[in-house]
Amino acid sequence: MKKLLLLLSISICSLLSVHSQNIYLGTGGKCSFHSTTPIEDIDAASENLNSVLNTGNGELQFKVPLTSFHFPKALMQEHFNEKYVESAKYPFATFKGKINETVDYSKDGTYDITFNIHNSDKPHTEKGTLIIKNGKFTISGKFKVALKDHNIEIPKIVIANVAEVIDVSYSCSYSPYHK
Repeated sequence: MKKLLLLLSISICSLLSVHSQNIYLGTGGKCSFHSTTPIEDIDAASENLNSVLNTGNGELQFKVPLTSFHFPKALMQEHFNEKYVESAKYPFATFKGKINETVDYSKDGTYDITFNIHNSDKPHTEKGTLIIKNGKFTISGKFKVALKDHNIEIPKIVIANVAEVIDVSYSCSYSPYHK
C-alpha cells in the first residue's frame, strides 16, 4: 500500500510540475455511498475528497481518506474501517481515469462526460457531469461498486445487511493550480 501511495504521489507531482497551466485541484469535495437491503440501509459521507484534473489530456484522479467517512451509527463506522476496508492497512480510496470527450474548457457549459476507471481488477467506464462556469470546474456523478471487485468480504453474520453492490456519488469543485 505504501508503494501505491508513493506512486500516486509521484504521478500527481509529475502532473503538477510538467503541465501546471493545465492542472486544476479540487479539495474538500464530497463523496458518499449508499447500501440498501431489505434489512437496513447504510449511508456514509465524507467531505475530504481531493482531486486533480489535467485539462490538457483529460486525466482525472480522486483520493479520499477512508476514515473520513461518517456513518449514522458509530458501530457501522467502526466495522467499516476495521473489518471491511481495513483503513489502517489501506487508508485511501483512490481512482483515476480519463475523460473520453473533447471538452472546451475555455467556455461555460455543462458537459456529460465518461471516464475510464482503472484501479480495480475490472476497469470500467463511468458517466459524470462537468460544469464549467467563469473558469471554474465542478465534476459530479454516481457509479456502482461491486464489493467483490475490490476484494471486500462481508462477514456471514451481517451479509444480509450489506448490499453486494454499493452506490457511490461524488462532487468536487476545482481551481487552477499555481506554482
